[in-house]
Amino acid sequence: MEKKVFLIGEKSSLFISEDKDINTEFGIIKSAQLKKAKPGSIIKTHKGKKFFVVAPSTPDMFRKIIRLPQIITLKDMGSIIMYGGVKSGSKVLEAGTGSGFSACVMASLVGESKVISYETRKDFIKVAKKNVSIFGLKNVDIINADIRKGSKFKDFDFVLLDIPDPWNAVKAVSKSMKIGARLCSYSPSIIQIEKTIRALPQELEVERLINTDEKEWKVELDRDILRPESSGIKHTAFLLFVRKTSR
Repeated sequence: MEKKVFLIGEKSSLFISEDKDINTEFGIIKSAQLKKAKPGSIIKTHKGKKFFVVAPSTPDMFRKIIRLPQIITLKDMGSIIMYGGVKSGSKVLEAGTGSGFSACVMASLVGESKVISYETRKDFIKVAKKNVSIFGLKNVDIINADIRKGSKFKDFDFVLLDIPDPWNAVKAVSKSMKIGARLCSYSPSIIQIEKTIRALPQELEVERLINTDEKEWKVELDRDILRPESSGIKHTAFLLFVRKTSR
């Protein structure tokens, strides 16, 4: 697997391979420099443009990953992680791997624990596995199966459902959840949410239903600009959080 190096400079950043010389808009970066690169070190192009070598964080990876189906946005992932209680040691079940971004984010947080992700489409799985490789993760298992039929794995701390009909899966996945575990259903339509709530088995209780709004601002102080952006992502999805309170 080729090694990728993340470089950050003034108003610019680059993900590049260390295996060959790279010709960028800022000048040429030699492979020999990249192979010696360590976090915190400085690399210069042949034109003198300076870059720092840094370890990429989740927002950096968000820009890098391959997208086939639409991915869950950072604003929604933040709510999913916090309200879902995802942390080091959490055992996570996901259904609807898609491009694999949410699985990668959660896997980067759970430490030596695992994220088990179910996906029925093989073309999505192919892309998701590439993204897992880009993240450099070893704790994501992607299973080509239908979660609606249940999971052979048990004792999950958190479940994320990103499928068109979560109401057809909640009863099956509940059997694989620990007492006290949480489930989040990610659905663009409130009708999907209503159907899911009506289908909840008795042991799953609604904790909260939210949608997360975010307004980005344009910041160019050298031009005296500091105002809300005139365009951007509006509604993405509703997040339904439920908790297993009994067997």
